[in-house]
Amino acid sequence: MASRVIWMVLLAQLAGCAAAPRGAPAVGSSHSVRFQQAPSEAARCFARNAEEHSSALVSDVQTGRDDARVIVRVKNGVTYATADFQRAGAGSRGTVALNVRSTGGASDLLARLVEGC
Repeated sequence: MASRVIWMVLLAQLAGCAAAPRGAPAVGSSHSVRFQQAPSEAARCFARNAEEHSSALVSDVQTGRDDARVIVRVKNGVTYATADFQRAGAGSRGTVALNVRSTGGASDLLARLVEGC
């Protein structure tokens, strides 16, 4: 009986170590966005906005017939953001993943990256 209690306490402690601490800030965020432009144009707009946001960023745009993808990296190779675009009517719908924290908040950063797109 005592050994069973010891095992239960050890398992509870191990489970606590594996869980993320409550209130820990998330490093990244994901956002669904509706774009006025078709996927390829929205992707190029997103890439241009990212590079204008910081000279340390470089974008790789891949376009298809009804979709597009952008990977924005810091020049040292670290992924800053990704965006996937799918045709939706005359425009597109996209999923933007921000892999950074911003002092102004994710919504401010997202607004800068999608502005005019």
